[in-house]
Amino acid sequence: MDASQLLESINQNINEGIYRSDERGLIYVNHAFAKMFGYPSEEEVLSRSSLKLYKEPSERARLVEKLKAFGSFENEEVTLLRKDGQEFDALISSVIYEDANGKIFWDGAIRDVTELRETSRLAKASDRLLQNISTNINEGIYRSVLGKGVIYVNDEFVRMFGYGKPEEIYDRKVIDLYLNPGEREKLVEELVEHGAISNREVELKRKDGSTFWGYMSSIKTEGENGAIYFDGAIRDITKQKESDEALKYYASMQKVLINLSSEYINMPVELVDESIVSSLEELGKFVNADRAYIFEYNLDSQLYSNTFEWYRKGIRSVIDECQNLRMDQYPVLVDNHLEGKPVFIPDVSLLEEKESREMLQSQDIKSLITVPMMSDDQCMGFVGFDSVRNFRSYTEDEILLLKVTAEILVNIVTRSRNQKQLEKLLVTTNMQNKRLKDFSYITSHNFRSSVANLIGLANVLESDPTNKEYLGMLKTTTSKLNDAIDNINELLNFENEVSRLEPENVNLLETVNGVLELNNQIIKENEIEIKTDIEKNMIINGSTTYLISIFNNLITNAIKYGTVEGSKKIEISAKKLNKEILVMIKDHGLGIDLGRFKEKVFKLGSRFHSRESEGQGMGLFMTKQQTEAMGGRIDLESEINKGTTFKLYFNG
Repeated sequence: MDASQLLESINQNINEGIYRSDERGLIYVNHAFAKMFGYPSEEEVLSRSSLKLYKEPSERARLVEKLKAFGSFENEEVTLLRKDGQEFDALISSVIYEDANGKIFWDGAIRDVTELRETSRLAKASDRLLQNISTNINEGIYRSVLGKGVIYVNDEFVRMFGYGKPEEIYDRKVIDLYLNPGEREKLVEELVEHGAISNREVELKRKDGSTFWGYMSSIKTEGENGAIYFDGAIRDITKQKESDEALKYYASMQKVLINLSSEYINMPVELVDESIVSSLEELGKFVNADRAYIFEYNLDSQLYSNTFEWYRKGIRSVIDECQNLRMDQYPVLVDNHLEGKPVFIPDVSLLEEKESREMLQSQDIKSLITVPMMSDDQCMGFVGFDSVRNFRSYTEDEILLLKVTAEILVNIVTRSRNQKQLEKLLVTTNMQNKRLKDFSYITSHNFRSSVANLIGLANVLESDPTNKEYLGMLKTTTSKLNDAIDNINELLNFENEVSRLEPENVNLLETVNGVLELNNQIIKENEIEIKTDIEKNMIINGSTTYLISIFNNLITNAIKYGTVEGSKKIEISAKKLNKEILVMIKDHGLGIDLGRFKEKVFKLGSRFHSRESEGQGMGLFMTKQQTEAMGGRIDLESEINKGTTFKLYFNG
């Protein structure tokens, strides 16, 4: 094949339009040229004016002038017209020549770039769209490379994570964006295995260390160079999550209130205390407290005590430390409660009032809130919640919940208290009736015996009025009868006083010393050694009159039956036991045969020694009644000929 044939083959098969032209117009075009302009043959193109091939005819003149000036040009962009008038974009390159005869012509090529321009335009539009989306969308858009890190983020991503510009993120490790670095590793493993994740809830970390919740979606793609990319979006759902949590919170709050208000309806009183503690636990856990409790005020004695308590595992109980507290000691709590105001202390260490601060800190409290329990404008006590592990703040809704809870608990505690008082009154009444019945038998016997003696002595005196021995017997019998009447009066007075008993703070050592002073003469006459071991400021919550009577009975009994030749020592001691004070009165005398008399020691009319044949059996009976009337209890240990120890337990 010669050169002319090769040139012709190229011209016919090439995709670019090849042409030769001079001043007058086209001289030659190839097949691709004719096809490009929509003509069926090259001849038809050559027959038309070259100007009609341009959208703007002046463009041809411009290109000719450029050729003449520079001899050639490349890729001049021109808009051309096809036969049917349709426009298309083309790039023209041309070179000018002069033949041997001096004739000027130029050869060139035209490339249709309409599709390329459209593709470029679409690409630019896509770039602009991507840029607009990346700039204006409310989600953080990113691309990261497996094993390298983030290589692209949009403006929202930068803002969401609290950075100033994308480069700050590119310079950081990806795991720095996660609160839990292990979460990132799990997501990568899932993406590599499955190729995508959708709406995965993840807790993320901002530049300043604060956190937020995001929904993350991502897909895995593979680049031409084999690199693995993760393209994804993150939506900040913190507010949505907070709203969801708020809805759950209000639902839980509603449930707590419904449980509280309905649980105690028709509940037997013996189950109320247990249920109150259960309710405190539910409330304490709901507000994330470490302790929940109820204190009740005694406005008459100006004391208040912790009556119910719940505490979280690992937190110590303080109920024993909070009994019979003086109301004037902690004004920061009490004064506000009496006015019906809740007390919230976010940081106990900042309290100005020293005594209140030290008391609360001794119980490991960092923050607390207390809400008064009001009944007819009078404060019965308060419900409280301690934070021990962390500092705690309370929302208005939580405070409202606690106020409503306090109102519910007022009714519950009032009902429980009234029911217990009724039951206690019933028990007391039954006990009083039994005691009076027992005493009636004893006094009937004593009266009958004394009256019989009186009748007999009267008959004797009638026959021999000068016999002084009989007059002495008459005096003794009359005295016993008088004692029996006094005992009746003492018992009746005691039964009347019990219902009106008002506890007071009594100094134990002063009371015992007072009783010892009353018996000082007999103690000296019998050369008895009294040893006391009682703290100076030990206080008993009870009745001064009853305590004097109790100690007088037991000390005189110890003098009478607990001292023998060679052993005349009486020991009186006291010590604190949790909520109680234990008082012990110990002698080393005759003792009591508990094998025979254990169940009768405190019975009315009981006697255990020949020395007490003149007694009425009232001493230990009244001692037990008076002790129990103050909320205490009494017990004893005894061995024959070794002595007796009476143990009294009082409210401290």
